[in-house]
Amino acid sequence: MNYKDKYSELVRIVENRIIEVIPNIKPFELYEPFRYIMKEGGKRLRPVLAMICTGAVGQDPILALDSAVALEILHNFTLVHDDIMDNSSMRRGRATIHEKWDSATAILTGDVMIGYAYNLLPNSKQSSRSDEILKIFTKELIEVCEGQVLDMTFNERKNVTIDDYIEMIDKKTARLIETSAIIGAHIGEASSEEIEAIRNISRNIGLAFQIQDDLLDMTSTESNFGKPIGNDIIEGKKTFLVINAQKKVDDKNDKLLIEKFINQNGLSKDEVPIIDELFKRNNIYLDAQKEIDLYFEKALINLEFLKKNDYTDMLLQLIQSLNKRLI
Repeated sequence: MNYKDKYSELVRIVENRIIEVIPNIKPFELYEPFRYIMKEGGKRLRPVLAMICTGAVGQDPILALDSAVALEILHNFTLVHDDIMDNSSMRRGRATIHEKWDSATAILTGDVMIGYAYNLLPNSKQSSRSDEILKIFTKELIEVCEGQVLDMTFNERKNVTIDDYIEMIDKKTARLIETSAIIGAHIGEASSEEIEAIRNISRNIGLAFQIQDDLLDMTSTESNFGKPIGNDIIEGKKTFLVINAQKKVDDKNDKLLIEKFINQNGLSKDEVPIIDELFKRNNIYLDAQKEIDLYFEKALINLEFLKKNDYTDMLLQLIQSLNKRLI
């Protein structure tokens, strides 16, 4: 199985189903923003991961298609509301919904998206594990809100530890990736041992993925990343990079710059190159990459607990491709 071709095929299947799911009905002011946010969905990591995990436990990935789309809608719902709270103007290289329309429209769009996501989950006739899938999906919706609150409270705190940060990204980012994988496994009627292996694989992928986002915010390009480089620094986000730098730097001027970031909840656009140089000089980027590598290595170890087939091979290649992603 050619990994890139198969991944592209699964993305195409997901994209086609998304088009079918979102209605072209009134009020257009509600459904047009829904289509807009779902139209440019990036890599579709979460729905494709759900389908791969169904295949990894020996079932047809197509069985997970509607649940996969539900998970992608849930993911995009979090982005809509996240952008409002962060007052972000760009997402994936385009205006955010609250910028293109307004905040009220964005809030209502997010709300209707959740309704459509729930409608796509399997009923008892479609899956013997429908009740469990519903519980897992609902738990994730709650936890992603908890993670967002933790992220917001970081703005008011002077000292955020790496452990605090990991707890936050676990709820805000990693759990949705984990949830996608586990729901896919349940649709494939996985054993408890397979569920546990997939849980560990996907959670470690999720943690690595978010630290990678922190790193790419400073080291990618705007055309690749879809939003201004250094945006986290400007918005005052206490990322892995900042928290590690706060703990690590010794130089007086470096300490003053970090303190300024903390006290002002961010720096100006003109100061982004200065903190970039600070991060380089203190090996902050290197530390982040080591942490990313560590989580991906943990994911690979747990892959050994699954029976080998074409889709476990896809999981292996997915992990390897994510570890070196540029966007």
